[in-house]
Amino acid sequence: MSTSPRTKFWTYENKIVAIFFFTVGFVFFDRLILNFLIPFIQEDIHLDNKSIGLLAAALSVTWALASIIGGRISDKVKSKRLYLVILMVAFSLTSFFQGFVVTFAHLVILRLLMGLLEGPIIPVTQSVLAMESSPRRRGFNLGFTMNTANGSFGSILAPLVIVALATIFDWRTAFFLTLVPGLIMAAIIWKVMREPKVDDAALAPSASDSHGADGAASAARVRPKGQLKEVLKNRNIILSILIFSGFMVYLMALMVFGPVYLASMKGFSPGTMSMVMAAFGLGTAVWGFVVPLISDRIGRKPTSVIFGLLSVMAPLSLLFFSSPLLMALAVFIFAAGMGVGGMAMSVIPAESVPAIYAGLAVGLPTGIGELIGGFLNPLLTGIAADQFGLPVALLVSCGGAIVATIFALFLKETAPRIVGRREEDRKLVEV
Repeated sequence: MSTSPRTKFWTYENKIVAIFFFTVGFVFFDRLILNFLIPFIQEDIHLDNKSIGLLAAALSVTWALASIIGGRISDKVKSKRLYLVILMVAFSLTSFFQGFVVTFAHLVILRLLMGLLEGPIIPVTQSVLAMESSPRRRGFNLGFTMNTANGSFGSILAPLVIVALATIFDWRTAFFLTLVPGLIMAAIIWKVMREPKVDDAALAPSASDSHGADGAASAARVRPKGQLKEVLKNRNIILSILIFSGFMVYLMALMVFGPVYLASMKGFSPGTMSMVMAAFGLGTAVWGFVVPLISDRIGRKPTSVIFGLLSVMAPLSLLFFSSPLLMALAVFIFAAGMGVGGMAMSVIPAESVPAIYAGLAVGLPTGIGELIGGFLNPLLTGIAADQFGLPVALLVSCGGAIVATIFALFLKETAPRIVGRREEDRKLVEV
């Protein structure tokens, strides 16, 4: 009996990619909607700029810690499916209760809790997907579910949908309605997701410093204890932490201070400013899967270096271009570097260690990068911008991308196609 094209397409791998795309997308949608609701909330609970900054910092701190701890827990739990469903339901309920807040303190507490519940979802989904993906598609799958979902939901859909809801109804109703997609995704995950089969040989193909040329075989034979020090022995994990931290500095400095710079120093209207920044979000969504797809073909290391270097041009485009249209086109193209940040956060660390370490391996770059780029960076860059002017913030963004690109030069290749080809060449030489 022949298999229909639809059956061939709708494999479990494609199903789980689609499910995790919407799961991760909704996490970032839910995380970022507060930014777009602040003008509405300010009228009710009287937030000043310091309070707004503290709200962002509160979620970043707990998100960072929860990414590391939650990723480690995901390597330990018997059911990753149940763990993920519990997290989805819990953070959706927490988001729902934000609609009831009446004081700044209430909102801070809920944002802290949001970070604790949302932080582990990225390591869980990305580590599971790394195990469920065919090696030739791993870069694409993880890039699509991380970068493209983030850009599509967080940077494009969130401002459009949530502002419309707050305008039609009110900001409290906007929070209340976030419960619905969260519960729907939890139900779909429970119904469709299956427990991943841990195959250590499927990951860490000669990328682990401790395994050497026979890394895949060693990973298959040895069942490590899963301790933090074992993961940190791997060169690629340290480099992934540094690269992703650099890209978080790049991203947050650009996203936090770019709009202010365009409005106050370039004189752009709010509509023009939002068009330029939305172009960067669109670029993140498109390049977020194209760049990892390219890395599946030519390797993670050269892709990281080439596109990491291109990303430097995005903040420079804001500084030196005057035409909004040209600026929007430039930041769309140079947003390609965001695909490298996604690889450093998930693809490269997941491929660099045995599968039983995958959750922690993804959680470490995510958490530390969030702490440096999402928490410390805006505070320190804001102080520097007050002291030396807003252009300094965009130069900090450039610096983050440059630092990330430099560290990418020292990566050990993990792309299965490239590693497999090198292994075949080595065997031929030995014969």
